[in-house]
Amino acid sequence: MSSLISFFQAVLAKTLFFAYRLVGLRLGSYLGGRLGLLAGKISPDGQRAADNLAKAMPHLSEAEQEQVKLACFEQVGRVFGEMAHLPKIAREADSRLSIEGAEHVEAALPDGGPAIFIGGHFANWEVVMLGIQRLVGDTGALYREPKNVFMRKWLLNQRDAFMPIKIPAGPEGSRELLKTLKGGTSVALLIDQSLPQGDPITFMGRKTRAPSAAMKLARRFDIPIIPTVVRRRHDGPDKTHFVQHFFPAFRVAQTDDTSADIDAAMRQAYDLFEQWIETRPEEWLWPYNRWK
Repeated sequence: MSSLISFFQAVLAKTLFFAYRLVGLRLGSYLGGRLGLLAGKISPDGQRAADNLAKAMPHLSEAEQEQVKLACFEQVGRVFGEMAHLPKIAREADSRLSIEGAEHVEAALPDGGPAIFIGGHFANWEVVMLGIQRLVGDTGALYREPKNVFMRKWLLNQRDAFMPIKIPAGPEGSRELLKTLKGGTSVALLIDQSLPQGDPITFMGRKTRAPSAAMKLARRFDIPIIPTVVRRRHDGPDKTHFVQHFFPAFRVAQTDDTSADIDAAMRQAYDLFEQWIETRPEEWLWPYNRWK
């Protein structure tokens, strides 16, 4: 029964993606945003996002939280509208994606060599790889396999344009990450999702667990961690133009207390995530069940 449901969900999704592609990037993004806005009002995910906002950002009024929630769903809807146009975005990356903070990457890698780029689910997080590759070349990207098996091949094909080195999460992916770094190639990971087996951390005032593989690998290879985030441009021709910010690199300490070294690096990364969320809360993925 679940396979049948997944099949029909995939048919519906691919029909929407076909329609988004047919109308073009700009209109497809807009229509996706309209559908996302509707989902935020009627879907169970909307209630989860509202609950997350109420607990993580209690300093906002109820009206402000509702505004952020709906803007978030419009933003997520745009991401889906843009999924059908990822190859086009990649082809037009020079004009659609501006970069700020490239000097931080240059300072961290004066002689080349690998780094670990970390980020989160902000704005259109798929675009993150475009800026990284512009600065350091082909980079391994860790990704989670879609739960819907009927969508996997389509999504992977869409990402081919800017994810030449795709690394699936899991045991096999861990080996691929090691192999990629040993070969001198950088890797990128989005680490703002929960992981039941991850390290405990306080995030937006709430206890959770987070993936720490990026910090452990950076400590093992003694290479820099470079945080990066993509935002939608407010000064662009439309909302399908982005700016990618790179921040000063940091390294994981090399003391006798490995656990403390990892915890300190995780805290440094999550302090940044909290700042990014506070700056533009509507661009973060609030519907995700982050605090399980």
